Amino acid sequence: MGENTDWRIELNRAGAGLQELLAEGMPADNLDDWVQRLEDQLGQLSRALTGFCSDCDLGLFDDCIELAPRLVPQVNKIRNEQVQLQASVQHQIDRLHTQEPDSSLERSMADIVHRVDQLNHHAVDVVYSAYDTDLGGPG
Repeated sequence: MGENTDWRIELNRAGAGLQELLAEGMPADNLDDWVQRLEDQLGQLSRALTGFCSDCDLGLFDDCIELAPRLVPQVNKIRNEQVQLQASVQHQIDRLHTQEPDSSLERSMADIVHRVDQLNHHAVDVVYSAYDTDLGGPG
């Protein structure tokens, strides 16, 4: 992915890819292949999340705060969500190497998908509030 990557789009794609994999369900056989695909998808999500956070931290949120100082609490909440979500993704990647997959893994992945969606919505809301501009997307 190059310099002009739209990390919000990449974050959405990675979340959707994880959601599609979860929709398939954990197979009774060929579990190793499914776990490898899950690890690959989590890696994509981690990279997209890192890029998204970097873009936001390199000025987008600072610009929003400059335009609308009332948004400081929302921006701080998003930054906290970013850190927690990245830690959760890394924890799940590590978990794939140390534990047998079970139904709790699927629940954890579903939670991550939900949190990615929330993070994106919160970021869009902040930008909309600061610039009075709709970045698009569902919800």
